[in-house]
Amino acid sequence: MKPRKALIFSVLVVVAVTIMASCSGLGRKTVMVPTDIYASESYDMNIVIDFTEETKEINPYIYGVNQYGNEDNLDLANFTAIRQGGNRLTAYNWETNASNAGADWYHSSDSNLSDSDEPADIVRTLSQEAKENGITYKLTTLQMAGYVAADKSGQVSEENTAPSKRFNEVIFRSGGEFPDTPDLTDGVVYMDEYVNYIINMLGDSTSKNGIQGYSLDNEPALWAGTHSRIHPDPVTIEELCTKSAELAAIVKELDPNAEIFGPALYGYTAYDHLADDDSSTEWEELKEENGYNWFIDCYLDYMCQASEEAGVRLLDVLDIHYYSESARVSDEDRLQSVRTLYEEGFSENSWIGQWCMNNVPILPTIQASIDEYYPGTKLAISEYNFGGENISGTIAEAEALGCFADMGVYLATIWGGNDCQFAGIRLYTNYDGDGSMFGNTLISTTTDDVSLSSAYAATDDDGLITLMITNKDSSLNENAVIDLTSSETVYSAAAVYAVYDETYEIQLINVVESTDTNIFEITLPPYCAAMVVLSDDVNDFPNIIADSE
Repeated sequence: MKPRKALIFSVLVVVAVTIMASCSGLGRKTVMVPTDIYASESYDMNIVIDFTEETKEINPYIYGVNQYGNEDNLDLANFTAIRQGGNRLTAYNWETNASNAGADWYHSSDSNLSDSDEPADIVRTLSQEAKENGITYKLTTLQMAGYVAADKSGQVSEENTAPSKRFNEVIFRSGGEFPDTPDLTDGVVYMDEYVNYIINMLGDSTSKNGIQGYSLDNEPALWAGTHSRIHPDPVTIEELCTKSAELAAIVKELDPNAEIFGPALYGYTAYDHLADDDSSTEWEELKEENGYNWFIDCYLDYMCQASEEAGVRLLDVLDIHYYSESARVSDEDRLQSVRTLYEEGFSENSWIGQWCMNNVPILPTIQASIDEYYPGTKLAISEYNFGGENISGTIAEAEALGCFADMGVYLATIWGGNDCQFAGIRLYTNYDGDGSMFGNTLISTTTDDVSLSSAYAATDDDGLITLMITNKDSSLNENAVIDLTSSETVYSAAAVYAVYDETYEIQLINVVESTDTNIFEITLPPYCAAMVVLSDDVNDFPNIIADSE
């Protein structure tokens, strides 16, 4: 561990916190801590880290980001995964890099994704950006909606809805030898040629530069609205399921170790019934016939049966998108919004809290579907955002990542993002500015009241404990008593890193020693997300302890 040197706040009143060194002979040391961050009133919170409970391995790819719109932000956190997806990818033509914006921007076909005429240039760029920023997991999107942009000539009118000269047809199998370069004159793009081209260009999924995951398109339940020029009618369950199985089988033939993600559902209503509406009975008939709870059950069941028939797993990762409804209401609701994902009985301030409580908490309900219909399938949230352009966004992001770790999410990639949200990610991936991360093994942790303070703790291979704590109160300090008494290891010192103001910088705000065996008392300022690093050896903090003289 290499914590950074203490920040010296010359304009702040400082106090000296005494640290008694162990037999190392360091003597009495102090750390300079800003004191004007604290409010005059406070509340108490007990936080218990229970070492007697079963631990959980944390999937390393939950600290991910979407590439689109973040090309210049990939160095803002030590991201572990990157996804190339979004509405633009549905109509992406890999042969020419043309794409269509759909309803997002006048149904424009253009060079938004790449000015290059080199085939699959955006995937080459994805690999290069990942390499430059130390990102190990790369996920790109394959096209399933039926057509892709044929040109970069701008707006496509309704009269030119596919099939038309403005679009090329998507066909999954070419049925012949793979050419070195694609045929630009045949009016068709082939998905098997695309995957083969990627493998020849970058290596397969096991190579350092290759693509590890392939997404089966993007938000199919919205195709009729977002991409009405290529798919004007709502997608049916039969269409989505059969196309998913067919395209997944092709990828597995070409790159058996690549992971298949699907179906990239846009939100709760798609989880429930895909794109079925009052005029269709497809979902209701399938639901009644098979006893499904929601569409997720149906999709998993279909992909499981298709996999058995194919003799190979065709769905590695169930992929959903999650944009909190209650987080849009107010900052206060945003601070509670993550609870819909994990807390039994919590009812958020939105239509989900009013009408959809039968599937809340959402992530355990999804896991139950996986366990019943396709055991072993992983879970990804390849687009999510809890909003916020202030510290509430930092706190929500910090709680969300803890939730993802606790719920066993395999991969999560934030869509968009801003300074406050990226600060929440940095608390986990680079809290000290020197690359130190949240531990890789989750330990059971509870607080008195999750509405005021959420907490997640983990350990790493060296036995260091990292504890993420939030203070959701906008005006009161949180006096937290951290209880590690169930541990056989004696912890002697703790460093407190926090984001608590509108600079969104992670600051060292305290270094404390245990008040009793494995009991620590710390104070967090209002509206704060913190990473507390606990060690059994004060020598783990040599660079942030300054001489008292």
